[in-house]
Amino acid sequence: MTEDDEMKTWMSRMLGFTLIELMIVVAIIGILAAVAIPQYQNYTRNATVNAALSEASQYKTAVGICAQTNPITDCEANTNGIPSVSADKKVTAISDGVLTITPGGAFAAQTLTYTPDATGTVWVLTCNGGGTLCSNESLTDSPDFSP
Repeated sequence: MTEDDEMKTWMSRMLGFTLIELMIVVAIIGILAAVAIPQYQNYTRNATVNAALSEASQYKTAVGICAQTNPITDCEANTNGIPSVSADKKVTAISDGVLTITPGGAFAAQTLTYTPDATGTVWVLTCNGGGTLCSNESLTDSPDFSP
């Protein structure tokens, strides 16, 4: 038997993976999925809150500008330079300068409220409806947050 024949015989025996090798790969994938799925869910929840707070910043600026020339009670949506709110936005209402934010997603029944002082420069962020929104790290790390 030549060296080439020995190589062909050896190669013909190595046609696939053994059962144990496949089981090890499946176990590793299962462990990775068990860690990755909860982390991804946390990421999407944080992204939802961050998107809502980012959208609110344009309204905070508009209310602050409105409060420089008007009483804060006159700072309503679609008046005095404040943009209107619509159903597809996270900011769902502006009344007396107070922004009501509905993040949606996993926080469907929960809302946030940005309340300005009389000058529209100092804001307090509060959480309504309890649940997981009020303990979300993107929210609790905000300097405006008041539990």
